[in-house]
Amino acid sequence: MVHPHDLWHDPWTIRILALARGLQQRGHQVQLVHLPRKNPPRHGFLREPQPGDPPCQALRPRQHHIVSNFRLLRELAEPCGLIHLQKCFAATALPLLWISRTLRKPLHYDWDDNETAIARQVEKRGLSRLQVAVYERVLPHFAHTLTYSSQAIQERALRLGFPATRMWHLPVGADTERFHPGAGGKEVLAEYGLDPDRLTILYIGQLEGAAHADLLIQAAPLVLEQIPDAQFLIVGGGEQEAALRRHVKQSPAGGSIHLTGYIAAERIPALTAAADICVACFEDNEATRAKSPLKIAEYLASGKPVVASRVGETLGMLEGCGITVEPGSAPALAEGILTYARDPARRMKDCQAARERALQHFTWDRGVETLLQAYAVCLENVTPTH
Repeated sequence: MVHPHDLWHDPWTIRILALARGLQQRGHQVQLVHLPRKNPPRHGFLREPQPGDPPCQALRPRQHHIVSNFRLLRELAEPCGLIHLQKCFAATALPLLWISRTLRKPLHYDWDDNETAIARQVEKRGLSRLQVAVYERVLPHFAHTLTYSSQAIQERALRLGFPATRMWHLPVGADTERFHPGAGGKEVLAEYGLDPDRLTILYIGQLEGAAHADLLIQAAPLVLEQIPDAQFLIVGGGEQEAALRRHVKQSPAGGSIHLTGYIAAERIPALTAAADICVACFEDNEATRAKSPLKIAEYLASGKPVVASRVGETLGMLEGCGITVEPGSAPALAEGILTYARDPARRMKDCQAARERALQHFTWDRGVETLLQAYAVCLENVTPTH
């Protein structure tokens, strides 16, 4: 199982880690491979390996070690039954396409984001944007099977001619043993400068180039006009954090908005359980339409009422247990928060429905079951799709 990013410093690698751990717990032999950052990132995020994790092999920094990485990947692939690739970046996709062909190893592609659209937003180098676009378009032609995280990605794969019989829906999941309603009490809020007795609205997520936490900062003054004791907690870090802190200082709601930066991963379930309302706000664009938001799965597992922008997978994820609003609109987001703030009975009802929906539809265990179905078909096919 190969990921082109740093498993321990990049928070978005949780998908492949969770699936690898689940496969190993079911008795399968798993080899994780990742491409670590050359230098530790400035944001300071660090995920610790867990006891019993699958073995993990680090490649060498991509700029100067392409040939040695190719040889290492080939050596690791030789004894494996199949190759699992997440994301379409050339540093890992190019050698694995060649290795899959020369060693006749079936290739499974886990397509979890619209990387072309994300690159348009965050990548400044035109050649890099072009490279991502080419690889994302070409890679499905060489894969034997495919899992997709959203309907938008499924539709794109179908337009590229990928057979529907060789693809499976694998949305995000939550660790329901870590994220649950009893994971933490209100007192944990005081550790981050909040008042445990006030209504707490929570946003969790990486504050990278394609994040949309600023919508909550814009919505906060509108909420406070009607619910003066509300407070807002934004958990996460990244390159947008400094700009968001400046935005908070300029906001009339600044005193009620708290940003934590990146915090230890083990603290997040307690903070989620302590919140009253959770938020997942987005704009409507090609990148967000392809999202299967991890934060929503973890909010649901924690038994929280969720207000989310109506884009991509959010409407289906929150069926019967949340409020969806117009994407990209701070007034609409504020109105969704106020709907829950004014109606504690509805909050309680949706809290109960949220946990049940997570257990039924959004766990990593279900994702592993889906992945094993895809692997079974992958192993039966020795030629790519077309």
